[in-house]
Amino acid sequence: EAMVFEYAALRGTTDGMDTTVITEIAEYFEKEIGYEIPPMTPFVGKNFNVTRAGIHADGLLKVDEIYNIFNTEKLLNRPAMVAITNLSGLAGIAHWINSRYKLKGDKKIEKRDPLVVKIKEWVDAEYEGGRVSAISDEELEELVNQYAPGRFDGVVE
Repeated sequence: EAMVFEYAALRGTTDGMDTTVITEIAEYFEKEIGYEIPPMTPFVGKNFNVTRAGIHADGLLKVDEIYNIFNTEKLLNRPAMVAITNLSGLAGIAHWINSRYKLKGDKKIEKRDPLVVKIKEWVDAEYEGGRVSAISDEELEELVNQYAPGRFDGVVE
């Protein structure tokens, strides 16, 4: 995958290569072969292009191009992501929900949405109680289902 992007950088074109197949291959390795890709692996690791900082998440909500290294959604079929911690803020939670549920245009939720505020209150309480790890996707999905049952039914693959 690094060679594909190095080639594109040197030539200024992908010459018709479908770079999204890189993500598909990684998913195949994980689902079909059972290989666990190290999370920090460039382009395909779980933590590639993930921020925990609320200010970056806010920037991603407003103008993605400023905070994203390149159009990862177009080139890898992977949007920039936010890991939710005590530093993510309302913007981080809103971005997580929009990304997770693939909300676009007028369907996207804003950081002041009541659902986002409720989840942030829960996150804050967790860290005030001594938590030090990031909130998992499963925990966040459970909170979305608890605070807004049915709101995003049918939008996750």
